[in-house]
Amino acid sequence: MLNIKKVYSRGDTEIETYLMKKIKKGNQEAFENLLIHYKEYLYKIAYSYVKNKESALDIIQESTYKAWMNIHTLKNKTVFKNWITKILINTAINYIKKESKIVSLDKDTPLVYKESGISIEEKIDLYKAIDLLKPKYKSVIILKYFNDMKIEEISDILDLPINTIKIQLKRARESLSNILKEDYLSE
Repeated sequence: MLNIKKVYSRGDTEIETYLMKKIKKGNQEAFENLLIHYKEYLYKIAYSYVKNKESALDIIQESTYKAWMNIHTLKNKTVFKNWITKILINTAINYIKKESKIVSLDKDTPLVYKESGISIEEKIDLYKAIDLLKPKYKSVIILKYFNDMKIEEISDILDLPINTIKIQLKRARESLSNILKEDYLSE
């Protein structure tokens, strides 16, 4: 049995290193504990793509399976979070393509944003506008603003140069601005 209390008193990097040593030896419980450590983070990302609890959970389940089946390919023990995030994003994008529809925001969807002083209607319009973005722009917006990630972290996760991430963020913000200004959402 793993001493999880001892492990979780450490930082994310130490947790990953400790559990990855056990995972590399085939310890499934260590893998499960690492996933439990990141469950809210993973759910938040999956949900921001599909806006549906069941679909988000399906994406997490499929991503978890893919990660377990390919854990041997992870070379650096301290980048599990980035690695699983990349798997999750690709799984979410594939899921959306497979469904071949855009999932719209409904009245039961909880809002992820912290209190920011903008109205619920404005938040809903923003969610709808994000859904209209190209997948590459949607990914950087979700990672940057929904998960408060640094550009360097996004670069690692998406395996793209930092300048590319900066350009995609700029273009994503411009696209969002155009969508919201031109009132595409009320059509």
